[in-house]
Amino acid sequence: MDKLKNFIDTNREAFEDDLLPEGHFERFEQKLAAPRKSWATLYSLCAFAAAACIALLFLFKLPGGTPLHTQPGQVATGQHTCEVKEEIEELRLYYNMQMSDIISQMQAMYKQQRTPGTEELLKETKRVLTDNYMFEETVLPTLPCSNAGLYAMNLHYSTSLESLNIMLKQMENMKTTNKK
Repeated sequence: MDKLKNFIDTNREAFEDDLLPEGHFERFEQKLAAPRKSWATLYSLCAFAAAACIALLFLFKLPGGTPLHTQPGQVATGQHTCEVKEEIEELRLYYNMQMSDIISQMQAMYKQQRTPGTEELLKETKRVLTDNYMFEETVLPTLPCSNAGLYAMNLHYSTSLESLNIMLKQMENMKTTNKK
């Protein structure tokens, strides 16, 4: 270590030069690895959301699942069913509003600056919305009218919302990368 310090002290002029050789940054950038696109992450996240929907569909189609409709002889649980149905509808509206907000932010970013890759992200948002529509049409009516049904619904929508948040962050990253 002392030899290195002595070498630096004796050759101080060589180390004080702040300028790098011409073309240094260009050569350095050529040696860097090309940035990897995270399309694999995006597609795997969408595949995970679709697999979760299918798993929920099969889970609630198993025998012993509780239907949303009560039997005519069950008067006491009829009021509970109505309360849970209201909660299910409120939860559905809440998540749909959150997803619409994120998508509108993404569309505004796309209109401001059309950077490469943002159009594909907008197409993926349509796929997430289609999955949610299919969930609402096929799985939601078969969910049990209980806390378990609310949990399954919350799980599905939170996964969709998280995937949209990830796409929004990717779009923001693309925007800041292109500004640099």
